[in-house]
Amino acid sequence: MPGSLVPEDWEIIETSPGGVDKDFVNKKTGEQTWYTPAGMTAEEILRIPGATKYWASVKDVEKYIKKMEKQKEDNGGKDINDSE
Repeated sequence: MPGSLVPEDWEIIETSPGGVDKDFVNKKTGEQTWYTPAGMTAEEILRIPGATKYWASVKDVEKYIKKMEKQKEDNGGKDINDSE
């Protein structure tokens, strides 16, 4: 079940140089994900504070969401808090 979908509750943490890899962290619920917050639209993701550092438009975010969906599939659905 997704946590808060309020963009202002989320932050983007760079996990590699230059922000190539990013984690999304909900400051209120503690939810974390390697991908994009479940249920959040591209428009909402673009409203996360600091998101415009990584994406210039909704279309850019939509491409990133698709990339992350593929990565999640390739990883068997595992996410940041899943044990090995």
